[in-house]
Amino acid sequence: MKSSYQASRSTKRTKWDALRWQYLGIFLSTFLIWQYMLWGWLSGMPEAQPPGNTLVDSHGQQNSTKGYITVIEGYPRLPPVEQEKLSPPSPNDVEGLTDSEVDRLHIATIHAFPKSAEKRVISFGLYGNDSKYTIGAIRNAELAPLYFPGWIARFYVDSSVPLDVLKRLKELDAEIIMMQTTGNDLIAGMFWRFLIADDASVDRFIVRDTDSRLNARDRLAVQEWINSGIPIHSIRDSVWHCHPLNGGMWGGTHGAIQNIGARMASWSAKSAYGEDMDFLNTDVWPLVESKQISHDAYCCEQFPNAHSFPSKRYLCYQHVGQVFNHLEEPVQQHIEDIRSKVIDEKCRRHVDWIYG
Repeated sequence: MKSSYQASRSTKRTKWDALRWQYLGIFLSTFLIWQYMLWGWLSGMPEAQPPGNTLVDSHGQQNSTKGYITVIEGYPRLPPVEQEKLSPPSPNDVEGLTDSEVDRLHIATIHAFPKSAEKRVISFGLYGNDSKYTIGAIRNAELAPLYFPGWIARFYVDSSVPLDVLKRLKELDAEIIMMQTTGNDLIAGMFWRFLIADDASVDRFIVRDTDSRLNARDRLAVQEWINSGIPIHSIRDSVWHCHPLNGGMWGGTHGAIQNIGARMASWSAKSAYGEDMDFLNTDVWPLVESKQISHDAYCCEQFPNAHSFPSKRYLCYQHVGQVFNHLEEPVQQHIEDIRSKVIDEKCRRHVDWIYG
């Protein structure tokens, strides 16, 4: 038989075992609750940038870092019923819509613009085999009929561009201009795209970079330029764009700039990075300053005749001239630069468009 002391110890041990399991249960419950709360918090944070062209819906994510809308093999058109359902009371009333839905509305607007008899060209320069630029060239050739219907994508290239890239560009109905790469009158690749201004067959042109992407915000701004009747157009859509003219973000009409080819040939430094912009801002800007219009999100008070953008910036902070790598991932620091700066009210079309 157990003594009273042993019985007492046994009872205490049983009580302690029960308490121990109780405390363990409380600890596990608390741990699971904290895990659930942490998961909920993390799921609300900006998601990491996935590779490729997958569109991450940024609906409700005011701080999304996706940074772009992409299109693979065209863009799915909305049936009339869905289009009517998405159509807001006014073009600027897009609250509650995802970036993808707003993009589709803009595409519908773009495709309803009046047809023009002008020959309109998007001019790019392409050289070498760096996939950042060759893939970008192909992607822009794919995007041109979507965002710039009626415009021709033209690429000034040389023999260093892979043949399969040139073949694909031709399949996408792009114009290919083969450039001279030897001789005394050699013009560096970054300058080639400016030669469009001397082409008498072209009525209107824009110059763009192969490592950025054509988009709706760009096209809607270009339409305001067209409607203005002003010969030259410039775009500034990032904190890094505060220059009179940016190399891949301007355009013009035939005759607006005389003899740009001769001007480039006489420019002494044509090979260093950034020389194309130095040329534009030193040699071309003084010629066009009095006959240009710009769309400017950040430095609208620094330059004459600057206007706000006609479309609200997407939740993903997409911008005109946005740079992409060979995996079609945008430069995240450029997105952070936009996200971290509320723009001046004078540079906004609407007061609540705090990012333009």
